[in-house]
Amino acid sequence: MTYTISRRRLLAGAAGLGSAALLAACGKDSESKNTGNDTGAVTLNVWGGVPPESGPDALFAAFTAKHPNIKVKYTRYVNDDQGNLKLDTALQGGLEIDVVVSYARSALAKRVEAGLLTDLTDRIAGDATLKAFAPGAEPASNNFFDGKAYSVPASRSVETVLANKSLLDKAGITVPEDWTAADFRAIAKELSGKDVYGCLTPPDLARQKLGPDFTYKAGGRESNFDDPAFRENFQLRLDMMAEKSAVPMTEIVAQKWDAFAQTPFLTGRVGMWISQPFVLRYIKDTKEYPHDFQTILLPLPAPQKGVPFWNTGGYGDNVAITKKSAHQDAAFTLLQFWLGEGATRMVPGGRLPSLPGGDTAVLAADLGGPDAAKLFDERSLVTNLLTSDARIPVDTIQTAHAEIATIMNGLNQRVLLGSISLDEWARTAKQQCDAAIKKVG
Repeated sequence: MTYTISRRRLLAGAAGLGSAALLAACGKDSESKNTGNDTGAVTLNVWGGVPPESGPDALFAAFTAKHPNIKVKYTRYVNDDQGNLKLDTALQGGLEIDVVVSYARSALAKRVEAGLLTDLTDRIAGDATLKAFAPGAEPASNNFFDGKAYSVPASRSVETVLANKSLLDKAGITVPEDWTAADFRAIAKELSGKDVYGCLTPPDLARQKLGPDFTYKAGGRESNFDDPAFRENFQLRLDMMAEKSAVPMTEIVAQKWDAFAQTPFLTGRVGMWISQPFVLRYIKDTKEYPHDFQTILLPLPAPQKGVPFWNTGGYGDNVAITKKSAHQDAAFTLLQFWLGEGATRMVPGGRLPSLPGGDTAVLAADLGGPDAAKLFDERSLVTNLLTSDARIPVDTIQTAHAEIATIMNGLNQRVLLGSISLDEWARTAKQQCDAAIKKVG
């Protein structure tokens, strides 16, 4: 069966993937420091968090085949606190890095604020393909800092509920297409039992309800943590942890499941797991994670029945050129290829292109891999992921974002571990985040 990308997504990115071949050829293949005058070969040092075998190797091999005078040396860093610190230290030191990929918006914000990245605003605004990520482009899909773009997102990730189909079938559960958070909780309770939790975590109701810039009030001059949606969100999770339909935070911390969330799902310890398509590479790695059940991808449940809501996924894999790079033009040629004709090389590793286009059946085959029929409910890969019209929020307010992320990571863990009350969480979050905004405002 052949599937097609939805009309809305096609209209949103008129350029498509196919046009990038000509555009990439127009980029300068060689240059000296920031000018493009050197006729010699160039080696670009690229740092990213994706394992090389999960897409980067194929991407860069295809790029070098097209641009033989531009070589790529790829360094993989682990996308956790320690790995990001290692990268930031390297960026601020004397290590030669030309292109870097940031994943969390807070990590990107820190690098922009530290003056480590090149302003790409004019370059992408003048590029027929990448102009979709320029300021003012609709729909919004990029991060901007004081109206400027310092990166381009290489992936579009719709968040779904990955579910253990064997557990659903055994319980006789058919998930309704228009399910709600209440349905999710009821199903999680049914799936729970001896050594099994119904889900790892419930949906993020606050993000779903409030959408873009949900942590700020209008204008970004004040935090928004006194909005009832945040209390509702944490109360749901606390209640589900108490009834053992969601994994208690104490166990998540003890087992390090915050960093290795694939482990409880693929070992059958949880029935449902909310995540983005990059995690499909773990499901396909049956040598490291042997399992005998199919994974079905379900749409996120609505906070309220019949009320539109936001998907909690995002545009990510923010590819940037470092300000210190002596090869600005060659690096931009790589960005053009990465987001254009090279984007499909990253699909087998679960990174779906940020620009629409391409044959959906081919994308599904690449995403599911040779054992797709055994590992996945294949139709759900298409209907709930590849052709999803989910609304993905793109935040526009960056005020004290990195500081707020640090504050909230600590407070969120404390309330989920039971060391502070929900009232204290709300009061402290508002006070500390307001102070952080005022300090930089």
